[in-house]
Amino acid sequence: MLYENVNPPSLPRFMSNPTHDSFAEILFNNTGESDFLDFKMKWIEFTKLAKHMLAIANSGGGCIIFGVSQTDDGSILLNGLSDEEYMDKADVDNKLERLLPKNLKFRTEDYHFIHNGPPLLKNKRFQSLLIEYDPKYVPYTSVLSKNELRYGAIYVRQGTKTVEATNEKLIEIVLRKVQSGGSGVNDFTLKDHLEQLRELYEELAKQTGAEYILFLKELIEQKKIRILQYLDLISTV
Repeated sequence: MLYENVNPPSLPRFMSNPTHDSFAEILFNNTGESDFLDFKMKWIEFTKLAKHMLAIANSGGGCIIFGVSQTDDGSILLNGLSDEEYMDKADVDNKLERLLPKNLKFRTEDYHFIHNGPPLLKNKRFQSLLIEYDPKYVPYTSVLSKNELRYGAIYVRQGTKTVEATNEKLIEIVLRKVQSGGSGVNDFTLKDHLEQLRELYEELAKQTGAEYILFLKELIEQKKIRILQYLDLISTV
């Protein structure tokens, strides 16, 4: 499920139909890295990768492409991945599943241009990670503290960078969740609601900024009301 403002425009098409042709379209009609698209020359350390994936999932979904690098002037280099750099998809999935929330959906795709495709891609191999956006579960938080990851942190994309969400960014995430019309809040189980409440309390305990603390307290009170409504203990009218 992709945020409607994902760019470049070819990215949503690629996400829904990740063929060799749509992959080539991304590479040759790109507008550079963005909140939704990231290029890596090769696979990076997995906690750092998980951090980028959390940020992309919170920012609207998108893709990380391996075997491509972007220069300072914005142009891209289609290096491809060597045999040693190419990773088994099952190995990627196993490593990332230990570092990410269980509800964050992603998949790895392989691209090997052997007999066809543009000349610049001939005999080159690439891989991509497609990261979905699901408003039911955002904001995704880090599930552990390890290397690049801080437990409970909410990461977002800021242009080509991954950063921790400010109060304003967190509000933006929540508003986008509501405006999507697909927040899935009515599909939440009691366990989902209680887990969210627990995460809010944990986030509150770590903060010192007055404005952010006030915002979290407001969210906690709203979540308590939603739980009472779910249990039919108060009216939803």
